[in-house]
Amino acid sequence: MIKAVIFDWAGTIVDFGCVAPVQAFIDVFQEKNIEITMLEAREPMGLAKRDHIAAICNMERIQNRWLEVYNRLPNNEDIDELYEKVTPKMLDSIEKFSEPIDNVIDTMSKLRELGIKLGSTTGYIDVMMDKLIPMAATSGIHLDAVVNSSDCKEGRPSPFMIFRNMEHLGIYNVKEILKVGDTVADVLEGKNAGTWTAAVTYSGNEFGISKSDFIKLNEGEKEEKLAYATNRLQNAGADFIINDISEIINLITEINHTEIN
Repeated sequence: MIKAVIFDWAGTIVDFGCVAPVQAFIDVFQEKNIEITMLEAREPMGLAKRDHIAAICNMERIQNRWLEVYNRLPNNEDIDELYEKVTPKMLDSIEKFSEPIDNVIDTMSKLRELGIKLGSTTGYIDVMMDKLIPMAATSGIHLDAVVNSSDCKEGRPSPFMIFRNMEHLGIYNVKEILKVGDTVADVLEGKNAGTWTAAVTYSGNEFGISKSDFIKLNEGEKEEKLAYATNRLQNAGADFIINDISEIINLITEINHTEIN
């Protein structure tokens, strides 16, 4: 029986399209005369932010470009410099993109009516969450546990943030947890913890567009992006793929029925 749902934040419950982190990464690399694409910025999404920067620096195209500009490969000092610069930029972006995604508030209310506890993990660090949590609360998002990447020795894809949630929520069995996120790293986090995993497409990083751009898509464009996102998340090992967060209510019924039988 599912006793708790552990959500990701950006792209899952706030910030449709996971927009806030993406531009910040693009901007800080641009300041180093290294241009990265939107896809490259999104590829490691869900990791702790320093790990995210390191993953971008380890991409072959980025390393080749770094050699062209600096005649050497990026090193730890470069990663630290980028990380220091990305934090204030991300704080500004978080403020602009803190709006709850459609159906999130209603879904959380229904989960509480079912007696299900609500936790969360995120690639954001404490200073970012200190800003985001109050803004989200004014919109109606209230969680029983919030664990960010700086609360643990390792962020995603390690399971430690989920385990810390379990401690706060008083839940001992990983099979009583449904982890919900929108990135490959979210899915791997849940798989490594041993929980059930559900991956969100439309609002998420893998689909990769803002709400205003999503509305403008024709059916062919939507199907193409959905196929890409679904493939990425299924290959990561997600137990369930959902288009909208509201679908987890029926998912929980399905999981509980499976467990009983």
